[in-house]
Amino acid sequence: MEKLDDNEIMRWQEEGRQVIPQNFAEFRKLCTKAKEFLKCGDYSTAAVYSEMAASYAVAKHCGLFASSELEHILLEIGQVGIQTRIRLEPSIASTPSQMHILHVASSVMDIGGLSKMLWRWIQQDSKNVHSLVLTRQSPNHRVPSILRETIVKGDGSIHVLNESIGNLISWSKRLRKIAASADLVILHIHNDDVIPILAFANKEQSPPILFLDHADHMFWLGTSVSDVVISLRESGMHLAQKRRNIQAERNVLLPIILEPIQRSLSRIEAKRHLGIPESSVVLLSIARGVKYRTMNGVSFADAHVKLLKQCEQVILIIVGLNEPEDWVSAIKQTQGRIRVIGETNETDTYYQAADIYVDSFPFTSNTSLLEAGSYGLPLVSRYPYSSDACKILGTDMPGLAGHLLEVQDLEKYTEVLLRLIISESFRLSLGESTRKKITEIHTGAHWEKCLYDAYDRASNMPKMMGLENINDKIIVEQPDVFLPSIYGWDINLDFYLQYMPLIQRVKCWINLGKQYRLRERINLLFPAWLSTHYVRLKARVKNTIR
Repeated sequence: MEKLDDNEIMRWQEEGRQVIPQNFAEFRKLCTKAKEFLKCGDYSTAAVYSEMAASYAVAKHCGLFASSELEHILLEIGQVGIQTRIRLEPSIASTPSQMHILHVASSVMDIGGLSKMLWRWIQQDSKNVHSLVLTRQSPNHRVPSILRETIVKGDGSIHVLNESIGNLISWSKRLRKIAASADLVILHIHNDDVIPILAFANKEQSPPILFLDHADHMFWLGTSVSDVVISLRESGMHLAQKRRNIQAERNVLLPIILEPIQRSLSRIEAKRHLGIPESSVVLLSIARGVKYRTMNGVSFADAHVKLLKQCEQVILIIVGLNEPEDWVSAIKQTQGRIRVIGETNETDTYYQAADIYVDSFPFTSNTSLLEAGSYGLPLVSRYPYSSDACKILGTDMPGLAGHLLEVQDLEKYTEVLLRLIISESFRLSLGESTRKKITEIHTGAHWEKCLYDAYDRASNMPKMMGLENINDKIIVEQPDVFLPSIYGWDINLDFYLQYMPLIQRVKCWINLGKQYRLRERINLLFPAWLSTHYVRLKARVKNTIR
């Protein structure tokens, strides 16, 4: 089996050095288009091109983690293109000490750490009133019932902007009005979501704003409007200050919140429930499929073949993806002891059946890692980088220091797993110490203290009044050079036609020629809000027929 060695790391770096300047050139083209429409007073189209630029920078790393130039375009659109006369109003709360917290998210779903953190946050902070605005809720996903019930039970409300007729400008204007009665706003948004930046461009009409830096390893929008940036780990905090120019006093650390874990099944009972032999040793990994990218011809499944051949009692279970084609050989070589389970939010039984947790690779899954540790599982993660600058590519969540087994190559990875498999006492003691530390930091009183410290910082900090207007300068060093290989993906920006004003939408649609089948081409002519309603109506009809 191929080993991930220094030569391969060097190849990733060289590929990154070549592609980053090319990506930056494309990013600048999109920014230039946004500026042109801004200059013409077409604020709606300028906003769309701004989001296209941000989306491109997220998918195709271009040597930036934030863009002063793009933020300034958005600030001008929000200040000049969205005229409102709004006065900040005191929140309507049942007690003087109670605050109205407005959470703003792009989209929520049952699967994924970001949505989990949102509803756990609201559940834990029950002394305040929490409401939620969704800027671009996917028509394919309902608001999780536990999130909806938690908000309604606490006298909060939920607003879905893209359910109403409108565009980026009108939705931004509505968000600005909704936020006027909030004491604090928390942004849990997607990296490329321009709506909150447009809505809060006028700081005099905005309450204090906190930004949750949940995607700290990628480019994101929001530095220009965020009074306080919440980092979830030390490497994210360091990167925010160094590469996004976030002042230290505006940067706070807040651990990912977890639910206190109470086992409902013993490990043996859980294995029986899943049809797994009681004597087996179960390795578990849970993450979205994108986090298991095959690198240099070695898939996540391939990385475990040698170990599983040595240890016939070992079973590897991966939850979160459909079986990839390039995993078939590894599954056959191990007689089906690599089991792949699709996405599900019913993961408790898998955690309770597992003996060892192995992190996704090359894209770590921090929430799953912490959840596994809170069940008392020893944690193992691969980290093939030698530079401290690359810490953002690894796992350094609060509480894991001294507990996470982090290894640099496949040979060491196999050795560490083999030791855990052979020594039950070692894995049980390490798992228990990991559980205690994670529970101490990521639940209850400690987490609440960190949260209220963040609230206080934002409430008492002078408002962020824009950014210094500086030219973007790309960096082609570590960790940047690794990002195209690890996190990059192909992106089709034609989707954004649906957000453009009618005239521009038709012009761009005509320029597409016959790139798409007729049905797909016609769909691009519909405004985004209409497409959303169509998808939801189609789903309702389908469910009714069933």
